[in-house]
Amino acid sequence: MEKSHLHLEEKEGIKQKLISIYRDLQKFLQSEVYTKELQNELQQSNPDYLKVLEKRIRDMEKSDHGIVIAGETSAGKSTLINKILEKRIFKGRILESSSTICKIRNSERIKIVTECDTGEIEETDLTNKCELGSEKGVKVLRDSLKKVTDMTLSMKSIHHRSVDIGFPIPFLMGNVILVDTPGIGGSGKVTQKLMEYLPNALSFIFVINVASAGGMQSDRLPEILRSILLLQMDNEMPCFNPENVIFITNKWDSLNTNNTDEDSSDDDEETKVWENIKSNVKQRWPSVREENIFKMNLKDVSPQNDNSSTKQFKKFRTLLESSVKKAENIRVDQHIRFLQEILMNVSKGINARLELGKKSEKEQMELTKEHIKKINFLTDECRKVRDTLQKRIKKDIEGIAQGVYDYMSTDLGKDRILNPPGKPPIMEVEWHPQLFVMDINERINLHVVNVLKSSDIAQMFETVKKELASFYEKVSAALSDMENDWIEVGIDDTELSADTEVGGTNNSKASVVGVVLATSPLWLPLLAAGIGIVVAFVGLSIALSPVAIPLMKFLGRDARKRKIIDEEFNNRRNSVRSLICNELEVNCAGVMNKLIDKVTKDLLPKRIQALQKLIQQLSESRAEILENQELLEYLSKKQKDIEESLTELKICLTMQKGIS
Repeated sequence: MEKSHLHLEEKEGIKQKLISIYRDLQKFLQSEVYTKELQNELQQSNPDYLKVLEKRIRDMEKSDHGIVIAGETSAGKSTLINKILEKRIFKGRILESSSTICKIRNSERIKIVTECDTGEIEETDLTNKCELGSEKGVKVLRDSLKKVTDMTLSMKSIHHRSVDIGFPIPFLMGNVILVDTPGIGGSGKVTQKLMEYLPNALSFIFVINVASAGGMQSDRLPEILRSILLLQMDNEMPCFNPENVIFITNKWDSLNTNNTDEDSSDDDEETKVWENIKSNVKQRWPSVREENIFKMNLKDVSPQNDNSSTKQFKKFRTLLESSVKKAENIRVDQHIRFLQEILMNVSKGINARLELGKKSEKEQMELTKEHIKKINFLTDECRKVRDTLQKRIKKDIEGIAQGVYDYMSTDLGKDRILNPPGKPPIMEVEWHPQLFVMDINERINLHVVNVLKSSDIAQMFETVKKELASFYEKVSAALSDMENDWIEVGIDDTELSADTEVGGTNNSKASVVGVVLATSPLWLPLLAAGIGIVVAFVGLSIALSPVAIPLMKFLGRDARKRKIIDEEFNNRRNSVRSLICNELEVNCAGVMNKLIDKVTKDLLPKRIQALQKLIQQLSESRAEILENQELLEYLSKKQKDIEESLTELKICLTMQKGIS
């Protein structure tokens, strides 16, 4: 027990030390000795750095490290949480019922704290009212929770921003919490609460209902995954590691519920579904580890049974406990990386001035002229690359759409689309006007979705992504070479990059390039693209007009079918180009263009502008700089003192990780 308390005290000590380093850096950058010129340069590389520092301090002061559990309504989230906690505190429902975010934390006392949208806080202490060692005591907690989370009992729960549930949960070490979220696929309002919570998440557990068309067909789940990607680009989820996401596939027993054929190969069917789900998960989330995808019937998980579901759950529980341990340090790691980055940028301005005396005025003028020329070239290159890549994406999308239109305009294309493998020929489909129209649209939609999900389209975007990554690395290397011309000591950002796992900094390859260009789930919006097409086709699908119905009576059945096929197919063909362009532009191009802008309008320009400002001020203030070397030495020492404090903290954290 003493060791556990000591461990928590050490964690708190590291947190407070890190906050202290932030405060020291704040004071240093606000001091009179940190000159206006140095402030202007730092402003270029780290815009609004003082506000950002304050925001980082507030983030560091947060106590919660959230592992978010999400999934479609009725996927089994409540059952999973109950199994994790070994207590039935949530009651699962088939229909959407939970209306708010529920935070589950380790606490000596049993209490429920609700926060309303207005900010009002209400606390209920149940410590003396329920003994969680008994089913009766668990029921008291469960019933109390229903009153504040179940909108089928009270619509008041909709206005709860979050519900905080605390009771003894030893494995939730430190301030790690489990976050239960409203079911995906419901009213939309509850899903918005999940979307708003996303920036606070350190990791995710997605629960997939196998019975729901393979579990990955809802448009909400891909939308959530895409939102995570976009938040990462904006550095709003700096502590999030996409490799740590866990997928629980549940309700495997439902596959055989309606199967009465004892001779059928259930095992073969289950294997096919399992492989298909794993493939879909990997396509939507490329950085997922296969060992993070689990297969089980949660209702069959029991300490008394040694079935396959229980074995899978035990493996999951081990992985979850490992994630909890990692979560304790994730926020600290990320803040250390940020401090490394800003201190590196601070040191560039100071060291360049200290090194200026080693260059003659003529050497400085020649180097300035050479670098300004390169800077102008790189600035122009950023603009050209952005323009070129974004125009290429637009042109390629239009080419894809035109290709589908052209294929649909051929007799061969029309025949293959309307008579795909695995379906009866369209002319043999049972005749019913409205159902026949729906069948035609389903077949056209199948073709369009297959085109959108093709490897050719994925490769098209992958090529753009690789070109962007290559450009980023090339310009970064050129900027580092120029920086080192002014700082003979040499500041190499590869050391920072190597020390960065996720999140990174403006100057390290691990920032946007590492997380997004290299490992991001970029194709998740691409693979969700068929959903929008389905909706669009349904919206465009027309009922037979009052005039057409009488005319049909004068035609034979086959003639009626051909007439409807021709009219409906032509209608879809005429609309398919705009539908495909819109779908790919909103989903894929929207994500990719934002990534291109991030690299060419944000990351690289900030470094370019910071270097340009440095060169300009070295040129304009050479005499003054050379006269103030003593002050610069003082600044350098102060900056190094802060760096040393950060290094000591890193060593302490490393030792603590080794002990734990």
